[in-house]
Amino acid sequence: MPNADRVDPSGDETFDRARAYLAELREEEALDWFEIAASAAHEPADRASAAAFVAALLLAGGRPWEVETWADLVVIETGRPDLGDMLKAAASLQQGDVAGARLLMDGVAEPSDPWFPCSVAAAWIMRAHIAYLEGEHTEAERIVRDTFALDPLAPDVWDALARLCADTDFDPVPFVSAVPDDRVLEVLAALRSAEPAGVDRIAECVWERNQGDPRVLALVPGFAPKLDNMRALEWSARLRASGMGRLCPLLARAERVDLGAAERAQGAALVFASFGDRRAREALEAAVADADDEELPRILAEVWAIAGMLTDSVVVVGAVTPARALLIAAGLYDGGAPDEAYAVLVHGLAMEAAETLTTETVVSALPLRVLRGLAEQAVARGEQDVAGILEAVAVVAEG
Repeated sequence: MPNADRVDPSGDETFDRARAYLAELREEEALDWFEIAASAAHEPADRASAAAFVAALLLAGGRPWEVETWADLVVIETGRPDLGDMLKAAASLQQGDVAGARLLMDGVAEPSDPWFPCSVAAAWIMRAHIAYLEGEHTEAERIVRDTFALDPLAPDVWDALARLCADTDFDPVPFVSAVPDDRVLEVLAALRSAEPAGVDRIAECVWERNQGDPRVLALVPGFAPKLDNMRALEWSARLRASGMGRLCPLLARAERVDLGAAERAQGAALVFASFGDRRAREALEAAVADADDEELPRILAEVWAIAGMLTDSVVVVGAVTPARALLIAAGLYDGGAPDEAYAVLVHGLAMEAAETLTTETVVSALPLRVLRGLAEQAVARGEQDVAGILEAVAVVAEG
């Protein structure tokens, strides 16, 4: 259960639970409860707010095609189109429909909601976003400058700026530089649930002003695990240099089950190679276990190149079927470890399921050069049965 004390009570338990989850950055749970509240909350205003939060979380999760239904619900419950159209415009931008976004924003006059952060200022930042994507850079910068002059610390304005910085090369430095040092914490707090790539750029600006700033480091675990591995690595190094290695965002990224196995494996290897963190091995093994057969060669090659000491985990966890064992054997052979490759090959062929291997499967896993090389290994060991199998398959592969 989330800590309900972290949000002002609305009077609706379901809606407040969703908001409490969001305040704790437990976004998947928040999304589930906002979806429930969007239909179960007692007051139309709460249902509308819940639907708006659903739309915003879908946008943050890169699922803009799901937004329209929830944005329509906002319109139905409020009887006003402004906030719903603004959410649809954000979804249109994510899907590359800039003209559609502009058309929607033309009708947005005064978006407001009692619980969901939105304002006229945020709408103007979105208009700047559209202008920038249309090549009107000077106009976009003017709109942002005028908007910040009116309300430079509004949370939803910074949220909108983060989205603009994530989607374009818009320069946030002048606006970050204008924030007084004693107000930086307010800005960073406003970015806690904003677009990670945009938060990264804004946080970097703050960091450059004061390297080692603990206020920035406190924000890092919330956004850095959602960046690419190399950028997460940089923030991880900064956290660890400050004695906060327990919160390593690159390790958190390597443990994210919603990411592809190869991406997770690369992250785990980077954690081990960069910091010697033993938790990386467990993360790597989980990623390898989740990997498709086609991902194994890439994972093996990258782990071997980045953190060779972890290669054994890829082999042990990965070679659990004959086909996977063949793929790993090929990778080991090509990487210059013929003895280890042969051992994994024999391990795979000794499995009971090896009887189901087809010649096509073997040929697709073991290129001709590998077949020939492993056959020579078998001959040298006096294992004529294995050599005969490999040579027969090699003949097929040649023909």
